Amino acid sequence: MDTFEKNKTLERERNPENAKESNKERKLSPEAKAAATRERAELLVKEVKSSKQQIQNIMLNVNQVLQAIKALRAQLQLATNDGDSISSVEQDKKSIEKLKKKIAGHTDELFKIKEELIVAHANQMAESQGIILTDELKEKAKNMVENLLAEISS
Repeated sequence: MDTFEKNKTLERERNPENAKESNKERKLSPEAKAAATRERAELLVKEVKSSKQQIQNIMLNVNQVLQAIKALRAQLQLATNDGDSISSVEQDKKSIEKLKKKIAGHTDELFKIKEELIVAHANQMAESQGIILTDELKEKAKNMVENLLAEISS
């Protein structure tokens, strides 16, 4: 712990009212929590889409490498052994597995915060339209979130 942190700790111990104020500042308002949830969901969706694109690119690369190797073997009249491992292809397969696990984790997290997302979207729509929260807005928000989740799940 550096000197600055020690001084802050000592100051909080000496003046408990300041410590209470800093704890209050740490607690987020419901609007801030909703905004943070929406931001997290947007980030996760981008990550999932990016990871899926990376998987597609890697798979295309693997197929191109395998075709090139097959063509070279044919030119050199070498026996084709499918059991031979090609290091770059093996690395690509490992990358694909890591990306699939990453996608699964992000998708799982999005499903866990589904209800929070629905509430956050409904509140945001009500605020932007300057109206009170209605069942219709809740239903629209639910449809938006479910469509988003369906999009990344496919």
